Amino acid sequence: MDSTSSLRYDRWIGANTRVASTERIRIAHLQLLPLLSGCQNVSLDVLKSLDRTRYEPFLICQSPGPLTEAAQAEGIQCLFADRLVRPIAPYCDLIAFLQLVRLMRKYRFDIVHTHSSKTGVLGRLAAKVAGVRTVMHTVHGFAFPAASSLLNRVLYFLLEWIGGRFCDTMICLKQSDLDFARRWLWIAPERLQLIPNGIATGRFRPISADTREVVRQDVFGMAQNMPAVGMVGRLCRQKNPQCFVEAADLVLRQGTKAKFFLIGDGELREELEADIRRRGRTADIVILGWRDDTPRLIASLDLFLLTSRWEGLSLALLEALACGTPVIASDIPGNREVVLQGVDGLLGPDDDPMGFAEQMQKLLLHRGLRREYGKAGRHKIARDYRLDTRVARVERLYSHLAHDRVHRQTRQPSFSPAQRLQRSLTWMFGRRRVNA
Repeated sequence: MDSTSSLRYDRWIGANTRVASTERIRIAHLQLLPLLSGCQNVSLDVLKSLDRTRYEPFLICQSPGPLTEAAQAEGIQCLFADRLVRPIAPYCDLIAFLQLVRLMRKYRFDIVHTHSSKTGVLGRLAAKVAGVRTVMHTVHGFAFPAASSLLNRVLYFLLEWIGGRFCDTMICLKQSDLDFARRWLWIAPERLQLIPNGIATGRFRPISADTREVVRQDVFGMAQNMPAVGMVGRLCRQKNPQCFVEAADLVLRQGTKAKFFLIGDGELREELEADIRRRGRTADIVILGWRDDTPRLIASLDLFLLTSRWEGLSLALLEALACGTPVIASDIPGNREVVLQGVDGLLGPDDDPMGFAEQMQKLLLHRGLRREYGKAGRHKIARDYRLDTRVARVERLYSHLAHDRVHRQTRQPSFSPAQRLQRSLTWMFGRRRVNA
């Protein structure tokens, strides 16, 4: 073994604590799509805030895109596993798994931090097989609501259960997910952390009346006194933008003067545009696509509507509250942990356009109530959901886990990939007995 390999070997197993303590800790976040939406922004916010004298940040995802461009601009090294796909596809999933194992063995990460459901399962298993010392996962809402059948629901549950066995620490964004992981996935309490999402309150904040009017004229193309209602997010089944369009149409049918905006893009865009044309609402309901000026757009809205079918802890909802924009959100876990009914917003019936339309009518007709909700929402975010507080908690967790790794005194031999898999499976079922 040459000197370089020996140094890396000592650093990897923690036998040479002097070397390990002076080298930066290598942390890799695993995401699926290179988008700058909620889940991906969670990774970016953490990675770019890490102390570079202590940590060396990496990002792994499917392909180059806005997320990797933003990460590279912050000096974060980006790696790619092009066979990562969202749906379950056994052949692609196997190739993606092997790609991840190869990357993780090559770069010898100290901590791998995974996100999303299926990608998170593949990533956690690959990290253990590759010999990564510490594996973490953030739950952005469990996948069960996405299941289209009982069989799929059982499959997703099994995948989450397996992922939990290959995970040293699991971060939950909301209490209901933590309770589910502890009760049904048999994750030991000491391996669970409740760390909600956080918002940069200096970036997402109320704006001046003059700036607001400029945005409304130049971007929204609106008359000065007409209300603007918007939603931010990927145009996908989870976010339920069809419900947004139908609720907007119902409000407009009642003669209310307003304009509605979907800020985002996704696989449902063409279908939504066709629906808007069919309803004859192309001037009233507008899809803006992804924007890089989201903070001032949200702050220029009179009302923020979130019609999601399920959520982890919606960043878009927190951003709207931080901007002082009153919100109406679907009454689902996650949203109801953020919105206090009748205090800083309203909770509308899940997947009920008529119910959302009634809630919108109530707030669109009462400017004073909107202003009251907006002030309360901004105060809540500044108090309970600050980004700097969240990043500090995650970094303390990294530091604690890295400290444990450095000070392990047991010297472990090098294993072949097959031996690693065998040991990982043994470790998994051993954890099951401990956590049962």
